[in-house]
Amino acid sequence: MMNQHTGARGFTIIEIMVAMAMTSVLLLGTATLFASSHRGGQVQTTVSDLSATGRFALDVLSRDLRMAGYRDSNWSVGALSDVVEADERDAADGGDTVTVRYEAARDCNFDPAVGGMITNQYGVIDGILNCNGQPLVNGIEQMQVYFGEDLNDDGSPNRFLPAGTAGLTMGRVVAIRLHVLVRSNTVEIATIPQPFYFDNQLRDAIDDGQIRREYSVTVAVRNPI
Repeated sequence: MMNQHTGARGFTIIEIMVAMAMTSVLLLGTATLFASSHRGGQVQTTVSDLSATGRFALDVLSRDLRMAGYRDSNWSVGALSDVVEADERDAADGGDTVTVRYEAARDCNFDPAVGGMITNQYGVIDGILNCNGQPLVNGIEQMQVYFGEDLNDDGSPNRFLPAGTAGLTMGRVVAIRLHVLVRSNTVEIATIPQPFYFDNQLRDAIDDGQIRREYSVTVAVRNPI
């Protein structure tokens, strides 16, 4: 009987090695693309979280500041200096604090009011916005407070000044501007140190793998001059 040859043959070692090399390149490219896509998704989620944190912190502060001086269904406590105060602090200490007073049954910690008036003091401690020492919002690195002064009695602020500025008349303050610096809680989300804006200044990058964003709001307040 004659042997019949089908013409089929196996792969050579060189062909196998080439195929393995091509497969490795494809797998490496796929892994790199997946890692890049995953990191991009992480960054987008982190930036979204920063925005939500900043908006929430400013909303909490705004609602309280709008109540400054409220009493007996009216804002008749006196000049703003009696019901809103701010203390300047260094950036390393979390920036400024702001204190607001108005009539209510309980303060931000649900403690009973003394004499019908509550006092809520807001400040940043170790990356957390606090009210009367109790933590409210995580991820807040710094806060700055400015008073908007009405110089021509038209009801609108002509200039914004820090607390304690020489020449600032609290009886003419009609608005308060708040700046908060929000820091990501995700470790090593930034591949390279990123500079950031805060308080109208470009700040140097901090090499800690985190992302920072500034959020601000201007709150109109009642001030019976």
